Amino acid sequence: MINVDNNLTDREMYKLEDGIMHEHFKGFEFKWGSNRIYCAKVTKAGEYQWIMWNDKQGYDLNNVKRGDVIMVQKMHHTKNRTIDKIYYKVISRTKSKIIAQWAHDDVTYTTYRKALKAPLPKAKECKEIIK
Repeated sequence: MINVDNNLTDREMYKLEDGIMHEHFKGFEFKWGSNRIYCAKVTKAGEYQWIMWNDKQGYDLNNVKRGDVIMVQKMHHTKNRTIDKIYYKVISRTKSKIIAQWAHDDVTYTTYRKALKAPLPKAKECKEIIK
């Protein structure tokens, strides 16, 4: 988490192997008999392209690129109730890692519209983050 001039900008970095992320998003870990996790890429029309936890033990993020919005949702394991939901905006994507942010200027991306309106950092800033 980066706190600059009392502005919250939270970015998370995840490692990829052949475009597959072998870990869960922070705060959205799967626990058997406790929760269900859903992940989807949100298109410009607001439709969900579901990203399933596949046989290679990870999320296949090959079709996710810079500027895309990813929705992650934690639900009750037996009832149709949402426990937690967050939208990530992908700010950098390389072969080996993906950097996504879920807050910018004290605005947490709780809706697709907030994530979509959030500004993308410039390419120079992304290169500094990757280092």
